Amino acid sequence: MELTGGLSWGELLESLVATHGTLTAVAWKLIDHADGDDVASVERALRRLRTRGQRDGGRWGQHLIRVFGVPAPIETRLRWLGLYHSPFNDLPVGLCLDQLRLWDRPPIASSRARVWLHLGFASCALRARRFDDAAIHARRAAAVVAALPADYDAARIEIALIDAYIASKSEAGAATLALDTATQLLASAVLPDDDRACFEARLADHRAYHANRAGDHVTALALYESIPAHVHPFASYRRDAGRAYGTWKLGDREAALELARAACEHAGDGGYTRLRAMGLLMIAKISGDDDARARARAIADRLGDDELRARASR
Repeated sequence: MELTGGLSWGELLESLVATHGTLTAVAWKLIDHADGDDVASVERALRRLRTRGQRDGGRWGQHLIRVFGVPAPIETRLRWLGLYHSPFNDLPVGLCLDQLRLWDRPPIASSRARVWLHLGFASCALRARRFDDAAIHARRAAAVVAALPADYDAARIEIALIDAYIASKSEAGAATLALDTATQLLASAVLPDDDRACFEARLADHRAYHANRAGDHVTALALYESIPAHVHPFASYRRDAGRAYGTWKLGDREAALELARAACEHAGDGGYTRLRAMGLLMIAKISGDDDARARARAIADRLGDDELRARASR
C-alpha cells in the first residue's frame, strides 16, 4: 500500500480487499456485527466510504474500524511515531508535528491506533517544554489504552515513563510510583527485543537520575552498568552516557571522557541526532570544551528543540 499522507478510507478498504479477496467478503464479515443489513446495501455503503478520503466515515466507518482495526504495517508505522526511543523523535520538532497531524485524521483518529499519535504529541510537547500539554496527551493516551489488550503494553509503559518524567520536575514520590508502574508492566509485557532493551535502559536512566540528584553516584553508576552492552544503539548510548557522568563524579575524568565519546558513537550509529547532542554536552560538562557545547547548541537550534536548548544553556 503506497501512502502519501496518513491513511484514507479508500486505502484502508484496498488493504482489506487484498486480505479478504473481495469487497463482498469484507461486507459479509461486517454483517456479522451489524444486524438488519443485507450484503448488497453494505457493499454500497463501503463503495461510498471509499470516496470519503480522510473525512468522517460515519456509521460504516465506525463499524469497519471496530471490526477490522488498522492494518498491521500501518500500526507498526504509527508505533514508531509514538515511542520515545524511536529515531522519529530525533527529527526536527516541526517536522514531527507535521507528520503526526497528517495521521491524526479519520480513519486513524477514530481507531485504537490513535494512542500512538497521542504519545507522539506528548513527546513533542516535552521537547518544547510544554509539560502541561504533554500531560494532557498522556492522559488521552491512557484513556484510549484502558480498554485495549496486552498487545498495547508498550503504550502503557510509554505513558508511565512520560508521567515519571513530568513528575520528576516537582514530585519525586509521584515519579517513583510511575517508574514502579513501568517496571511492573515491563516484567510481564511481550515485546520485541529492541523495545525491551530500550525500555530497560530508559527505566535505569530514570532511576539513576534520582540517585545522582541525591548524590548517590555509586548506585547510579551501578544502574547504568546493569544495562546490557551492544544490544541496541539507544540503550548503548544510555549506558555509556550514564557511566560517563558517574565515572566523572567519582573522579576519573579521562575514563569519563572516553565513555562520553563512545556514547556519541552509539548515538550516531542509531541515527539519534538529539542523543548525539546530549553526548556532546556530556563531553563539554566533563572537559569544559566550549566547542562541543556550541555544536550541541547548533543541533538544538536546527531541530527546534527547546528542551535540548535549555540543556545546552545550563
